[in-house]
Amino acid sequence: MPPKAFYWQLYIATYTALLGIPLLFFPKPVIPLIGFDPSMADEGPFVRLTGMFLLCLTLITLRVFQKKTEEMVMGTVILRTFIIITLLAVGITGGFPFLYIMAVVVGIGVVGTLWTLGRGNILRYL
Repeated sequence: MPPKAFYWQLYIATYTALLGIPLLFFPKPVIPLIGFDPSMADEGPFVRLTGMFLLCLTLITLRVFQKKTEEMVMGTVILRTFIIITLLAVGITGGFPFLYIMAVVVGIGVVGTLWTLGRGNILRYL
């Protein structure tokens, strides 16, 4: 596997950490900045749980980068594709523009990873 494919794991870890830390530790000021109703932070633990899951994804992707686990790279591509589909579906049904921005951010990582793998390597790891 090309070494550059693993560097895209750092891209994933960066955006998941940048979003996960504020959602977990101080969601009230962050929620309005991303276009959601501030009362969402008070209604339940869901915002903080989202931050926790994003930080878990950060740790997993950092571990994939550290150990250079080739099989996991395609696993993250499949997972991120599911995340893109979910973000777009929720964005369409809920009308939250921030979800479209996040879908683009995640999509850049998917395209970058697939680009560095090349056609031959993609088929090899499926």
